[in-house]
Amino acid sequence: MKKIFIISFFPLFPYFLFAQVDLGLPGSTGKGGVANGIVKDWECIGINPANLGWESNYRFSVSTMIFGISAQSKALDYSQLKTAILHPSDTFSTASKINYASLFTDKDGLNLQSNLNWLTFSVAVPKVGGFAWNVRDRTFGHVRLNQNAADILFLGTNAPIFQDTLAFLQNMSKIFDGSNVSFMHYREMNFAYGTKIIGFGGTKDSSKVSIYGGIGFKYLWGLGNFEMKAENGVLTGRSAFSSKYGINYGTIQNFTPETTTGIFPSVGNGTAFDLGTGIGIGKIKITLSATDIGQIKWSKNVLVADDTLMPDTSQFNFQGIDSWNMSQQANNLFNDSGIVKFKPGSPYTTVLPSRFRLGIGFKVTKRFSVGADVVTPMSKNPGNLENAYFAVGFQADLASNFFVSAGVAGNSTYGFSIPFGITLGRFFKIMEVSIATNDLLTYISPGSNPNISLAISVFRFNLDKKK
Repeated sequence: MKKIFIISFFPLFPYFLFAQVDLGLPGSTGKGGVANGIVKDWECIGINPANLGWESNYRFSVSTMIFGISAQSKALDYSQLKTAILHPSDTFSTASKINYASLFTDKDGLNLQSNLNWLTFSVAVPKVGGFAWNVRDRTFGHVRLNQNAADILFLGTNAPIFQDTLAFLQNMSKIFDGSNVSFMHYREMNFAYGTKIIGFGGTKDSSKVSIYGGIGFKYLWGLGNFEMKAENGVLTGRSAFSSKYGINYGTIQNFTPETTTGIFPSVGNGTAFDLGTGIGIGKIKITLSATDIGQIKWSKNVLVADDTLMPDTSQFNFQGIDSWNMSQQANNLFNDSGIVKFKPGSPYTTVLPSRFRLGIGFKVTKRFSVGADVVTPMSKNPGNLENAYFAVGFQADLASNFFVSAGVAGNSTYGFSIPFGITLGRFFKIMEVSIATNDLLTYISPGSNPNISLAISVFRFNLDKKK
């Protein structure tokens, strides 16, 4: 069976929207991602485990169903990106397909991240430190298309490249040169521990200078992975998906998809670590951490792509996608004759999008705190940041049960953004509800690089503050 590698990715689009963001916590999203020197309790899982040793942590904190999503595109405007998310089944007109083919050319077409935290809790033990645990789903997606790839995705055999008689003498690596499509979905179980290592000055319970350290260990279940890249005359592609995705592979010689079952229907497994440290000087926290240092080995339902000559229209019968709801079109797309040949492959390994974080937090008053973060990529995973991300934010406690956060953030990919968040606290004396976005400007004054983001936490319970 043959497939277009671009189309192989898009049937998975709906799964991005219901799986996990680095900005998945309302507390940090509302400050643009400012977290390293501010977040505590279970919120510091995946950010800096050393913060579990802070004296200000609750004795016990638990939450469930925390959801975050971020969709950013330099190709689509705000209205188009919103429609793709909220109305994926709307049918494209011919004019829309031509327009989308033009918009996606040679741009950072789409970046998607999402987080779904199923359950998480933390416990602070005096003189020992803090322990935290969570289970969450995470997804990362990236789409960059050259002119030919964008044309074929939306126009199929009506793409201009099919009118060029010499194109059929070229390999697909040249036809799609500069295109890069990736998707990764995994579930992680994280155990983290942080403690105060040593303190100087002050009192027995409150040092003037404190040094903290922490570590987190993650076990990973790989649920889906797709990577396709055409660069410098070389085409590489591989995939592995759980049967829960419901992909119809058609007839690939010597390939019978393995059915995956259970609550962890994985096609790959791996491990990862988070390492963190920090220093507290009075009301100031300066923190460092390295997160998601690890990899996943994909061993089931593995396919690899071959670089072949581009076929003519007698071998290729695809008319372009009809809507953003690719799951409804997947069967037809995968059963059509296509461009790139796939065959069974051997197990392969992908590194996680690991990141280095530097943060500072300052509790100005009892009701007002500020912070700043710098996040840089540590690995070449295509779903990772391409360059450093900066954020400055604050949180103001306007009342005992009403908190507001805001800031400024961005990098060359996401542009300039104004994050904003609200937390309503102490329902029944212990419960908090939060909602935040990483870019208020996208909703108030949409520009050419929209970033639709949302983070929601409904069920959080805190008990017995240590201090």
